[in-house]
Amino acid sequence: MGETPDFNNAPGVDIWCGKAYRESNSSFDPGGRFEEPAVSSFPLLNFRVRPRMSIYLDNESNGSLLIDAGISYQVGQPLTSRNYSDPALNPTLLKVDVIYDGGIVKTTSVFVGTTNNEVALDLECFPGSLGAYNISIEATLGRDAVYTASAELFRLPYPEHYGSISRVDNLYGGLWVQRGDEAWSHIFPYTYYVQWTLYWNSNITTLDDFAALGYNVIHIVPTGSLGDKPFPWDEFEPYLQRADELGLYFQYDVIWQPQNSTEMVEQVEHLRSHPSMLLWYQSDEPDGKSNPLNSTGLAYEKIRELDPYHPISLALNCHDFYYSNYAAGGDIVLTDTYPIAINATFSTVYNTECNLTYGCCGCDNCDGVFEDISTRIDEFHRRDGILGWSKTQWYAPQAFGNETFWARYPTAAEEAVMTFLAINHGAKGIVMWNYPTTPELLEATNRMAVVLTSATAGGFFLEAPLFQGLEVQGGSRIDAAIWVNKENKKALLSVVNLNYKDLSDEIRVVLPDGVLVESIDNTLWGDSTWDVDGAIVTGTDGLGGLQVSLLVLSTEP
Repeated sequence: MGETPDFNNAPGVDIWCGKAYRESNSSFDPGGRFEEPAVSSFPLLNFRVRPRMSIYLDNESNGSLLIDAGISYQVGQPLTSRNYSDPALNPTLLKVDVIYDGGIVKTTSVFVGTTNNEVALDLECFPGSLGAYNISIEATLGRDAVYTASAELFRLPYPEHYGSISRVDNLYGGLWVQRGDEAWSHIFPYTYYVQWTLYWNSNITTLDDFAALGYNVIHIVPTGSLGDKPFPWDEFEPYLQRADELGLYFQYDVIWQPQNSTEMVEQVEHLRSHPSMLLWYQSDEPDGKSNPLNSTGLAYEKIRELDPYHPISLALNCHDFYYSNYAAGGDIVLTDTYPIAINATFSTVYNTECNLTYGCCGCDNCDGVFEDISTRIDEFHRRDGILGWSKTQWYAPQAFGNETFWARYPTAAEEAVMTFLAINHGAKGIVMWNYPTTPELLEATNRMAVVLTSATAGGFFLEAPLFQGLEVQGGSRIDAAIWVNKENKKALLSVVNLNYKDLSDEIRVVLPDGVLVESIDNTLWGDSTWDVDGAIVTGTDGLGGLQVSLLVLSTEP
């Protein structure tokens, strides 16, 4: 494991997110802030390549690469005015060679200023292997400006003994899964964290009851006997079998301990081929706990070595504490920002102030508003872009209260706002903390489960480009996003009112350039009244407080 790194706290000073939080301790700089690259005075070409899918199998002949030629002022290689012009005025075309093993295997062209250019790739020249293939791209702009980038491509041997395989789509961020001989299908996970001792261990029929409510994934928090050593497989095996029979998937918590990986290795080896395995969950809030900085990375490498056929996830709690170190341990990063019913500036638990260098108020560097959620997800996405990562972001909404920092449970309306706001900002999975919850919240999340796990919603969330931050006229604090499927001439519009008060004025949502709407086909969520007129969708009667609308639209060719 290596030595535990020293943080900025003195011996005996408890910290959370690197900050002292007890009255008996003083404030100090926690460190660990994200290191921003210098801002360039001239544009840079952020030239990148990555495979469309995180893994391919040797029974697949066709794959693809995603090539970015974006313009940045923080990341990339210099662009000079003599080599390119403003993309909006006169797009510059880049000829790109795809290179493997010293030879050109593909030549294509992309415009400067574009991202996510998908290029088909013949996989037959990459024999099935557990090792990675290094793919590089090269482009020349003008006479002497040469740009290069590289990525790893995995074409794994098909695992005959596996019951399920899953992978991340690096274009839209979603999970795809193949169970047995079935075809690949996308899945939008929607579920709760559920502690073993608070629900599951009472009876195996709890799985039937939970599945009947509409949730498609289970996350068993290993409390009670599931923390025993050795692991009680005889007690747990019937649950694995029943989950398979019900078609449920596991986000499986491997009880990763930085000081000892024995139990984690045993569980991965035991469960990796199970038909219900969807992904691993290796660490819960390691940044808040100030686990060794290399711990999540080491866990990731070990799990990947044991099982390259399922992605790895973790949850981060801190706003800005060694993000690049801790997030390195996950293909999927959950943020558990809990802003409801907190005092964001004074800790009612520890009787201290909360600020950038001191205190713990239950939501790190938060303001106690819904925007804490979208700001956190957007910031993690932004950092991923700077680091050159293709990570997927999930969100863990607050479904608890009446404890420590949280004076009450969220209402059903607040739960919907938190969930759809996160999805508007790119969350590709939702795992609420925790179950059991209040009857009011359960009724609301049961209804959301029907919508969010449906083929209709998943087809947009996981197979269509997202345009977020749409212009909204007629009110403030309204978050709107749209997923557009040009091929099917359909779109999904999500509008979330973050205000607790009703908005009586007409609300106008301005759609992205080139998106014109003919009609509203269906309302998946909400009861507001909407009209469409080309590039404008209008809430004719305003919006109720905390109202959410999810509309399926038909678009013009």
